[in-house]
This record gives sequence, C-alpha cells and structure tokens, in this order.
Amino acid sequence: MRSISSVAPAPWDSKPAGVLVWGLLVSVVVAYAIGIDRTFLIDQPNYVQYFYSATTLEWLKALTPGESSLQSVIVYLVSGEVLWQVWATALGWIFAPPTAVVVTVCALNLLLAFAVKQLPDPVLPLIIWILLPVGFAVTGLLQLRQGFALAVMLYITLRLDRPVLGTLIATMIHTTFAVALPFAVIAWLCGRRRLLALLLIIFLACGVAYLGGALFEAFGGRRLQVYDVNETDATSILYVFGAILCGLPSLHRLFKADVPGETAVASRTLASVALMHLGVIAFSAASFFVFPLGAGRAGYLITLLLIPILPTMRWRGTLAGTIIFSLMVLYLVYLAVKTCLEGTYDIYFAG
Repeated sequence: MRSISSVAPAPWDSKPAGVLVWGLLVSVVVAYAIGIDRTFLIDQPNYVQYFYSATTLEWLKALTPGESSLQSVIVYLVSGEVLWQVWATALGWIFAPPTAVVVTVCALNLLLAFAVKQLPDPVLPLIIWILLPVGFAVTGLLQLRQGFALAVMLYITLRLDRPVLGTLIATMIHTTFAVALPFAVIAWLCGRRRLLALLLIIFLACGVAYLGGALFEAFGGRRLQVYDVNETDATSILYVFGAILCGLPSLHRLFKADVPGETAVASRTLASVALMHLGVIAFSAASFFVFPLGAGRAGYLITLLLIPILPTMRWRGTLAGTIIFSLMVLYLVYLAVKTCLEGTYDIYFAG
C-alpha cells in the first residue's frame, strides 16, 4: 500500500520556504484552536454534553444483539454515528469534557493539515480551509463532528489512497457522509471509466434526492427529533448555480490531460475525490427542488471537497484550466467577503 508521497516526493519538499509557510499556517491554526475562548460558542454546551454522556455507554444498548435485529444494528452503525461515540467515550474517560472538546478540535485540524501535506503544494489547501465559510471557522471550530469526519476521510484518502475506506469511516462519524459513500464505491468499481462512473453517480444522486424525504424518515435516527424534514437551509436558486460552478474543477480533472508529474496513484485517488464531489453537487442541486433539507445538510461538502481538488487541477498552460481556476478564485473571494459581512468570521476575533 503506497501513499501519494511514497510514490513520488512532493516538489515542495525541496522548497524550504514552502515547508516554512505550511508549518506556520498549521501552528497558527492549532494555536488558535487551543487558545480561543470557547465559552461563548453556541455549540460548546452540546459538545461538552456529548463527551459527558458518552461515558455512560447508553449508546451501546442499540448494539446489543439480544435487543436489536442485525439490520437495525447495521443501520445504527451509521445513523448512531458509532465511531464518534467511541471517540467521545475514549476522550471522556481520559479528559474533562471541555478539555476533550479542545483535543478534538486540535486533532481534526492536524489530521486535515497532514492530509493535504501529501499534495504537491499543501499551502493553498490550508489557505482554502482557513478562508472557506464552512471551513476552519465552522467545521474546524464549531461543528466538530462534521469537521472530524472530513479530516479522517481526507487523511485516509490522500495518505493511504483508500477513498472508500475513508468515506465509510467518516460515515460512522457523521451521517451526512453517507451521501458520498456510494459515489466513492462507484468510482472504485468503474476504475478508469470515468464517464461511466460520472453518469452512474449523477443518476444515483438524483434518485437518492428524489427519495430523500422517505430515506430520512426511515434512517434519520436521532435527527428525526432535531430536524424538520421540510426545513430548508438552501433558500436561493443561486445556491444551485454556485454548486454547479464548484463542480467545474472536478470536471476538468476528470476529462482533461493528467497533471504533469502526477503519479498514477495520485491521479486515481484525486479522480475518486472529484467523482464524489460531483455526486454531492448533483445530490444537493436535485435536493434543492425535491428535498431541501438534504441540500442544506450535505451542502457543506460542495466547497469543502474543493480543498484537495482546486489546488491540484491543471490550470497553468491551458485556457480552460486558467478560466476555471480564475472563476473559482473569484467565487471563493465573493463567498469570503459575503461571509465576512454576515459575521461568520467574527469567531476569529471574538475569542
């Protein structure tokens, strides 16, 4: 089993300035994650309660063979987010709940940083992570289950070249990654037949979106008590256009010439991520019209999966690549400015 870095050393490894900038960004992110005053964060009490209640082991009752059918146990592995419960229990036994929260924040940000370290230039992915509205400010500091699941998925995918395994584990940390899991499987089964994989993924994504309400009612687990199936997080048609725009780098990666110097292992792994990305986009765009809750709940992956895709697309020397890269930079700047005006980035200064 070979990781991207073990096949071909990343060119930035020979550039001390690149190493220094990457290390500086990682240090700033981790230092901020440790030093921020979390008492004012709205999600803090919820996560403290997670780590406190997990140690009671009440969540294990659903896995007891005598009380549950095999089918319900399998469903609960995902809907009950069992690996998150295991993590919360282990940390809850070792640390006080507030400390366990800080450890989780540091772990997820370090996992993500070392995941993108495998890419040819890991500085840009970290900058995207810091500036994305749903990146460090939200899934890196507030919505920790989503952030932890993303970091684990990217770490296993990029370091071990196992996107299916990474997405499966992420699914048992946060349920919304179940949306991306079948897309990862299709990408693996189709191999280099990328057009076939894309067509199957889009068809499946639209079908799942159409059945989304029924699937949520059947397998939503404890979320049925929290979310209204008719709740809408994506309220503008601009959401759909933005999602489609975010799919352009993945389409470019799949159907344009391979990036010079990129190994076959890296190309295959990143193609799988691109297919998952396009599947999530198709699901979210279709859900906007037939299952709005699905569009909002899985929609954060639309921009987060740009972290490994956008910096590794071949944009220099190709007209299409340059146009797509420029459009995405403008779009991400627009999102950053819009989010700044809305106050989401206040978390960077309120602590």
